[in-house]
Amino acid sequence: MSRCTWALVDEELGQQIAATSEPNAKQWLFTHMQSLPHPLFVKLAVTLWAIWAARRKAIHEGIFQSPHAIHSFVVRFIQKLEMIREEGGGEVRANPAARTTTARRPKAPPHGHCKIHVDAGVRPGRRGVAVAVCRDSDGNYLGSSAISIHRLHDPATLEVIACREALALASDLNVHQLVISSDSKQAIGDINGGAMG
Repeated sequence: MSRCTWALVDEELGQQIAATSEPNAKQWLFTHMQSLPHPLFVKLAVTLWAIWAARRKAIHEGIFQSPHAIHSFVVRFIQKLEMIREEGGGEVRANPAARTTTARRPKAPPHGHCKIHVDAGVRPGRRGVAVAVCRDSDGNYLGSSAISIHRLHDPATLEVIACREALALASDLNVHQLVISSDSKQAIGDINGGAMG
């Protein structure tokens, strides 16, 4: 599915991707950021994101998308981004009415470890969402994952599912030394107490 999706992108972008042999994923992305024109890099980033989202839907929800559907989503998404840029004059403006607050910096994990922050919430329509975001000990973003579960609306259960999603994300990112951070006292207590669900 991924190969077929990449076969649908512009030929110039496809050749650039094939010509880059950087083994480190982050450096591979930075190499393309520097070498590609901005519109092609946006297409690369959005296509990567769309393929990742399609993969997660297939794994966790059993929803399989065709390469043409993924490519169509990428094209529509980029068109919407361009429309927003045109409507806003191409500038991002700060809201003067917004209050400024000092953000609390999360505690860094031990050196050599990654930290995966998890959270859960309930969307209108009784749909639960579980999210996991992974950063290294220097605060660099490594990856994230989110799943949506229809008709599940218990926050504690969703928080535990988010912890499980963190473990799946760690496996996907090949991370072995990690700390999972949750703000749910009940979920942490249940996991530490061996409640077994």
